[in-house]
Amino acid sequence: MDKALPVTVMPANVIAKDLLPGDLLFQLRSGGEAEWVISRLFSGRDGAAINHVALYDGDGMVIEAVMPRVQKTALDGFVSSSVLDNHGRPCVLVCRLASSYSALVPDALAFAEQQLAVSYDPHYRQNQEEHQKSWYCSELIVHAFRHANKGIFLFEETPMSFRDMATGELMPFWVDHYQAIGQEIPEGLPGSHPALLSCSDKLMSVNRLGSLPAKSCQDLCSLEPGSTLA
Repeated sequence: MDKALPVTVMPANVIAKDLLPGDLLFQLRSGGEAEWVISRLFSGRDGAAINHVALYDGDGMVIEAVMPRVQKTALDGFVSSSVLDNHGRPCVLVCRLASSYSALVPDALAFAEQQLAVSYDPHYRQNQEEHQKSWYCSELIVHAFRHANKGIFLFEETPMSFRDMATGELMPFWVDHYQAIGQEIPEGLPGSHPALLSCSDKLMSVNRLGSLPAKSCQDLCSLEPGSTLA
């Protein structure tokens, strides 16, 4: 709504100066129905609505698994894809590994770099190994740190759910999605979600831009990048 706000300079002035390589940037990403339904599955840290996560690589870029592939994105571009709060601030939460795990960062970043151009996984397939051919956002992060931790999960996988957290019912979007590809909904199978990843006790919150909403966000499916929550 407030298109004049200098959102694109916020990363350089507010985020980048405090970022360290390996920081995780959790986001309420704007877009279409897929972004909305992902935000409706779980609550993140402090109840925040979160539907995406990226890994900061230390040179003003983030590594993220987004359609159509794992890629590097300029920090400004990443932040500009966020939903804005009522004050025109992008909804981004920055978390950092606890210091006892910081030695894992170089190997995790190296693993993530090796995945560049690997396809995005829109079906959230299970039981795939580190050599797999596709990733979704939180899965890439979980396996990058698993690789760095000698094959042991640092961030444990969590049961997948495709149910609206308010009603407990399977969301029609997911029913239609999996019917279209002829697969069962992987309800309850091991996986990950950026909102649950944000709650890990291996992470500490170090910065927050905007107020990530802890409400139903029923209008998110119609929000375009740079839109404002009202």
